[in-house]
Amino acid sequence: MVQSESSGLEKWLEENKFAQFLFKIGNYIPVVFLIALVSWSYYAFVIRLCLLYLLNVNPTQGVVYLVLYHPLLVLMMWSYFKATLISPGYSIDPPIAGSTGSHQSISYHSVEQRRSNSAQNSIDSNSPIHLDDIENRDSSFEVPATKPKTIILDENGNPVSVGSIMVKQSGEKRYCQKCQHDKPDRTHHCRVCKKCVLKMDHHCPWLNNCIGFRNHKYFYLFIVWGTIYCFFVTFATLPPTIQYAQSSYEAIISLDLNWSFLILIGGIFGLCLIGFAVYHTSLLFSNQTTLESLTKHNYKIKDDGDVTTSKFLNLFDIGKRANFIQVMGPEWYFWFIPIGNSLGDGRSWPLNSYKYSTLCESVENLTK
Repeated sequence: MVQSESSGLEKWLEENKFAQFLFKIGNYIPVVFLIALVSWSYYAFVIRLCLLYLLNVNPTQGVVYLVLYHPLLVLMMWSYFKATLISPGYSIDPPIAGSTGSHQSISYHSVEQRRSNSAQNSIDSNSPIHLDDIENRDSSFEVPATKPKTIILDENGNPVSVGSIMVKQSGEKRYCQKCQHDKPDRTHHCRVCKKCVLKMDHHCPWLNNCIGFRNHKYFYLFIVWGTIYCFFVTFATLPPTIQYAQSSYEAIISLDLNWSFLILIGGIFGLCLIGFAVYHTSLLFSNQTTLESLTKHNYKIKDDGDVTTSKFLNLFDIGKRANFIQVMGPEWYFWFIPIGNSLGDGRSWPLNSYKYSTLCESVENLTK
């Protein structure tokens, strides 16, 4: 019933041009509100508080506040605008120039090697199976750009092409009827953007944009720096506000309401953002998206194999450090600055060899 009502609303929006216009305008309301809120916080903190410290109360403390505040503001809004303006990456986009989907900072080994070594070394259980610089080792082997592939090595060290392992529950390949395009692994269709988003996390109304492969890092940095920003302005404004509140009745009457609202709003947004930051940090280190953490996954190893359904088997978890680098980039000095791109092409992914071999063995046992 709910699904039919939703599809009916989508059909009505497609036929009504004026409704589409209003819907697009409405999508920008959270963005305008957030920018206005940050602009007001700048006025309340810099003009109403720091200027008072510089001119009357304590110039040194005012300078310290300004020196600490502005880098936080720049990093937060820089990350915000990049996450808002940069495309998350769509399945219909042409492949990124110069990208082969390999992760050059990670060491890759064969499945059979990992099967034998995983019992001896627990660290190996997080090692990915994905061929680094495949073209240099076998120039005759090419990965078609139109077919997302995950590259592994067989027991002889030769490249083996494994098609997209995520399928429908029926075992059929994932295909988007609306986009009329194959859906690579970890790709989902966004009803708001009306496109299939590579490694889609969720659609964020505060950014009026999807969070996906190409802007995942910037979104993560925004909520991290946003959390620090909110708590900084809150705790920096709290002492003078308490001091005024404990003074005479005349001092309380003259208390700047901008300070009070800054503490209230900064505290509320800070508490909300820290929850998001902790949650997305856990997803980052486990190499999951919000959608992947909430849904079951259907895997199919062979064309004639059975479908394995699991909510907890995450084949893309290649170890905390490798997971982190995959999103934040290989250069540590760019990790917390909105510069650089995530590793890969958003279509093919390195796999956890231990979990992959476990899945293969489970499929083999089912077919016996």
